Amino acid sequence: MVNDSCKIIGNMMIDAHFWQAYCDPYFKFENTIPTGDFVIVTANNPASQRLSDHENLLRNSRLQCDLALYKYSQVLVGNGDFSWSEISFASVISVTLAIELGRKYQQNAIYFVQDEQINLLSCLPDRTKINLGEWRYRIR
Repeated sequence: MVNDSCKIIGNMMIDAHFWQAYCDPYFKFENTIPTGDFVIVTANNPASQRLSDHENLLRNSRLQCDLALYKYSQVLVGNGDFSWSEISFASVISVTLAIELGRKYQQNAIYFVQDEQINLLSCLPDRTKINLGEWRYRIR
């Protein structure tokens, strides 16, 4: 159910402004751009509540420990001009594990790439999924 200001799922909500922002992501990869299917997760700013850079660094360090057994690379996810961005990680883990990690770090959503298409997937119980199209057009 969607109202004018929020995406409401049970007693949890995602502000409509944030949900709209999630639907228009851009990516700057630190090193190698992944190939094949992969996910993008972060531990920054739980439930879209801004934390200090130090707190976000600690949270993302813990997420990196969770990803230590898997291949991953750092990626900056942001809006078109990167005036807003979050350090995230692209990894070949399953979507199920990515959702578990998203929930562990109180994230509203994750991204996953499948067959060259980027999808936004809610970490909330409804698992709303939105196909955002060809993902490579979003690389900066």
